[in-house]
Amino acid sequence: MNWVNELAAIVAVESTGVARAGHASDVSGHEAVWPDAVALPVSAGEVAAVLSWANDRRIAVTPWGAGSSVEGNPIPVKGGICLSLERMNRVKEIRLGDRLAVVEAGTKYRELNRQLAGSGWQFAVEIGGDATIGGMIANNAAGPKAVKYGSTKAHVLGLEVALADGRLIRTGGRAWKQSCGYNLTQLFAGSEGTLGVITEAIVKLTPAPAVREVVAARFGSVRAAVDCLGELRRLDAGAIEFLDRSYMEFLGEVVADTLFCEFHTAGHGEAAERICRAGGAESVERAGEELWRARLRAYTASQEANPGARLLTTDTAVPLGAFGEMVEFLQQELATRRLTGYLLGHAGDGNLHVILPWRSAAEWAAVEAFHGAAVRKSMELGGTASGEHGVGMGKREFLAAEHGEGAVAVMRMMKQMLDPRGVLNPGKVLPSQNVTYANGE
Repeated sequence: MNWVNELAAIVAVESTGVARAGHASDVSGHEAVWPDAVALPVSAGEVAAVLSWANDRRIAVTPWGAGSSVEGNPIPVKGGICLSLERMNRVKEIRLGDRLAVVEAGTKYRELNRQLAGSGWQFAVEIGGDATIGGMIANNAAGPKAVKYGSTKAHVLGLEVALADGRLIRTGGRAWKQSCGYNLTQLFAGSEGTLGVITEAIVKLTPAPAVREVVAARFGSVRAAVDCLGELRRLDAGAIEFLDRSYMEFLGEVVADTLFCEFHTAGHGEAAERICRAGGAESVERAGEELWRARLRAYTASQEANPGARLLTTDTAVPLGAFGEMVEFLQQELATRRLTGYLLGHAGDGNLHVILPWRSAAEWAAVEAFHGAAVRKSMELGGTASGEHGVGMGKREFLAAEHGEGAVAVMRMMKQMLDPRGVLNPGKVLPSQNVTYANGE
C-alpha cells in the first residue's frame, strides 16, 4: 500500500506478516485482525506525527501496549495502523522524596518495581500479565491488590496524551493534591485509547508493605467461605481472593472453596485464621509464594491446560453483599450449560472472573450465552459488566443497559469532540460508528 511507504517516512514501520500477526490479537478469544502496518515510535513527538498524518488521511489507528488485554481492547478491528508503544519504555524519573515516578507509556509495571526494589516503595497495582503502565491506565486495570490500593486510575497524578489531530497535551501534574480545572487525567484513564494515546505518565509510589502474612482457608461450601468475608474485610488486607473448588482441582490443590488472603499488619494473619476457623473452615494454613504465583498465572495456566482452545474471561463485579449470590449463580450456570469454567475472584472488592475454554463455533455460542447471562445477573444485583478489564469489543452491547442511553450519548459527544474523524481505536467501547476508512487506498 502506498500509504505504508508514506508512514515509513515519519516513523519506524514493520509490515511483514510476522510483525502484523504478532499485533493482531490480545490474549482474549476475540477474532484476530491483522493491521496493515505496525508503527514503532520512540517519542511522543513521533506518536503525535503519526496521529496527525493518519487523521488527515482517515486511517484507523489502534494503540498497543503489551497485548495482555482480555477484552480485545488492542485488536485492530479496522486494520490500518497498530501503534505499538513497546519502544517507549523508559523510566524517566524516580523521585522518592515526591513519591512519584515518570514513565513512558510502554514501560512495564514489573520493570518499574524492579527499579524500585530495595527502596521501600512500589507501584502498587499488580495484575497477572506483565502489562505496560500506559495500557494499565488506558484500561484502568486493577487486580488482586485493588482491595487495599485501588485500581490504576488511583495511582495516576498526570499524563501526556497525543490527541487524534496530533496535538500533545499534559493533564494533572506532580502534586499529590490537585483541584484546578476539569479532571482530564481521569477522563483518559479507562478510555482504552479511544480519546487519545497516552505517551507518558506521572504515577504515585506507595510504601512497600513491611509485613506480609498470607493465609489460605479451605471451606466445605461457598456459603461458608462467603460468610467470613465481612470480618476479613475489617482487617488490613492486601488481597482477599476466592478460588472455587473446580479451580483448586485444576491447580492440583486440595479441592475446596478457598479464601486466599494477604495481610500487611502484624497479627492480622492470626486474626484471619481465627475468623476462618470460627466460620467453619475445614483447614487453615499459612501460605507462601507458590500459591500466589499460581493465582497470578490463572490465565496462562488455563491456556496450558487446554491446548488448542481459545479462552473467554468474564469480568463482572457486584456490591460486596451480593458476592456469594453471584458465585452461586455462576456455578449453577456452568453446571446447567455443561461448560468447563474456572471460577476465581477478588472477594475483597466483589470482582469475579470465570475463564472458559472453547474450540468450536457451537462451544463459542454456549460460552457467549453464559457470558451474557453473567453480565445480566451482575447488573440485576446492582453490579457492572466490567470490573477491571474494560469494555473493549466484548462489552459494548451492555454499555447502554448499565449507564443508560443518556450517558452513552454524552460519551459519544466526548468521542466526537476529541476524535471527530473516528480514527482512534475504532470498534471499542462505544457501539459501532459508521465510518469509512482509507486504509486500503
